[in-house]
Order: sequence, then C-alpha cells, then structure tokens
Amino acid sequence: MEETPLIAQPAAFQDLMGQLADEPCIALDTEASSFHRYHERIGLIQLSNRKDTWLIDPLALDNMGTLGKLLGSQHAETVVHDADFDLRLLKRMYGFRVRHVFDTLIAAELVNEPELGLASLLKKYFGIQLDKRYQKADWCKRPLTPGMLAYAAMDTRYLIGLRDELAAKLRGAGRWDWAMEEFELLTEVPFQAKEDPTPGFLRIKGAKALKPHELAVLKELHQWRAGVASGLDRAAFMVLGNDVLLTLSREPVTSLAALARLKGVGPSTMEKYGTDILEALQRGLTTPKDQWPRLERPKRFPRDPQLEERVKRLKAARDKMALAQDLRPGIIAANQLLLDIARAKPAGQDDLLAIPGLRRYQAREFGPALLAVI
Repeated sequence: MEETPLIAQPAAFQDLMGQLADEPCIALDTEASSFHRYHERIGLIQLSNRKDTWLIDPLALDNMGTLGKLLGSQHAETVVHDADFDLRLLKRMYGFRVRHVFDTLIAAELVNEPELGLASLLKKYFGIQLDKRYQKADWCKRPLTPGMLAYAAMDTRYLIGLRDELAAKLRGAGRWDWAMEEFELLTEVPFQAKEDPTPGFLRIKGAKALKPHELAVLKELHQWRAGVASGLDRAAFMVLGNDVLLTLSREPVTSLAALARLKGVGPSTMEKYGTDILEALQRGLTTPKDQWPRLERPKRFPRDPQLEERVKRLKAARDKMALAQDLRPGIIAANQLLLDIARAKPAGQDDLLAIPGLRRYQAREFGPALLAVI
C-alpha cells in the first residue's frame, strides 16, 4: 500500500485545505494522547476523501483555523466513527464546530449491526483486517513511526465507503431521518454539555464506597498525584495507580518500609515520591472532621407500586417493538427514559415530546404504543 505522508509544514497544510474546500464528503479521525499524557491533546488528524488520505501533524502547525472552516462548512459532510469524543476534543482544543456529521457508529446501531466497532464493520463490509497494535500509542511523541502512520491512515481510508453502505441500509429500512436527527443533536453536544462538577478523586472507581475520613485521605493523595502528573505531562496512573490510592485511603501506612511493601509501589516510585506520598497521607489523616468530603446522596423517591407497574408495562411494550423491528431496545427508549415517561404520565404526543432526551422519531414511531400502556 502506498505510504501516506505526514503534513507538518504550514504551506502544505494550507494547500491541502484549499484542495479539500469544495469536497462534499470528508472522513475525519483524530489520535489523542489521553492514555499517556495528563494534558489531553490531539497528536494526529486523519482526513480522507473518496480517493486519497492525508495525515496532519497539529503539533507542528501554529494555525489550524482553515481546518475549522472546512469542518464547519455548510455544504460538506464530515464522516466520523464514534464522533462524540472527536467533536468534544476539537471543540476543547480549537473551538471548532463540525457542522454536518455522519457518524458510522450511530448509523450501524440504527440498522442493528451486531458489532459496532470500526474494525468489525470494515471486516464485514470490505474484508479488511485492522491492525490494533497502535491503539494505545503515544501520539504526541515524535517521530511517529511508519507503522503508526499506516495504522492511522486506515481509520479514515474506507470510512466514506462504509458511510455509503450504512446510508443505503438506513434508507432501505426507512430510518434515514432517525439518523439525521441523531447526527444533528451530536453536533450540539460539545457546545451545550457542562463539565462534570464531580471532583476528580470521587470519579475514581470505588471512591464512593469509602467513609468520609477515608475520602479525606484520598482527596490529598489524588491532589498530590495530579500535581506530579501535570508537571510531568504523564497519565496519572503512571505516577501511582488508583488501586494504590484506594488501599492507602482505607489502610494508611506511616513508614517508608510499609509503603514499599504495597503492591503497585515499586523501587522507582519509592525513590522519587516515597516521602511525598507519606506527607500527603498525613495531610489527609489530619484533615479536620468538618472538612471531610461528604457524598451527596442520590434523590430517593418513595416506593410507588403504580409507577413500577407503568414502567413494567412500558418495558414490555418497548421490548416487543424492539423484537418486531429488529432493534436494540435502547434505540426505542433506554430504561431511564422509560422511567421518566412513567413518572410524567404523558397524555399525548405533545406531552411525550416535552420529556427531556426523547427524540422526535421515537415519539413518532414508538410513541403511540408507549402512550397506550400509560
């Protein structure tokens, strides 16, 4: 296969943007540094039209504005697989808004493909086997190897062809407008979604099972680790793993010898950070009781047998339609949406459409059957 060059010069980049300005359809993918780096950023951008593929090095370019204009064009469609992450990252890094999206993952879900991963879909439709060796590579490290560049190019090379296959299936199944509604909403999300206000230490899996005094220790350890990881620009788990943080929060140690015996704390960690870890532990242990982190308990609703019965009927109706139309149940209505419908007790289509998160096509296609069991 012909080698795909890496565009790292401003003149070549601007030439490419001019070349693609009138393209009606462009495939897009990004490779980010989230696995290796603390400061997440895009390390590579892949673009394809129906014939060619280009790899862009954003770390070598000062001004990416013309790419934003290209992706925000009113006439061009941008094809992405699992677009949510890419759209959020492009917005966060550059402020770009992708105007018209075709997400091949959403399309595959709407036609009930059994496997939704890009590798599985390319193998099914084109007999292509993707090389997964570089999925967790550090895309902000230079130079990028020929193998990494070849891997990256494959992510968009066949994406427009996959789009065409799935578009034909959507139209054949009468679900084209479903996809268009989902794609339209997708482009809004990065500009509407608020940042998760949950503190980082509470987002660690298992943190919410800790007692308040243990959370005080975890908070100090997490804050120390974040500072080190940020300074080194290394993923936090590479400084000290979450399991170690949780263990130390539940069973604090008071000596370097005891710390060194813990699983996940190697000689290198001890040499660099042993004393700092003990100091963070001590800060957590001496946190005044009135400053201990306390979890907000989720809102509890009193048990309502009639509500439970409505949810049961809604699920039965939903699952029957899913089976009849060869759809995943969540496409018709996820369980949380069914609960919201059951609580709202809509009397008609207008009431149904007023429920947050409900799509127009869901109300139109499945609303009558759901309303019938309310």
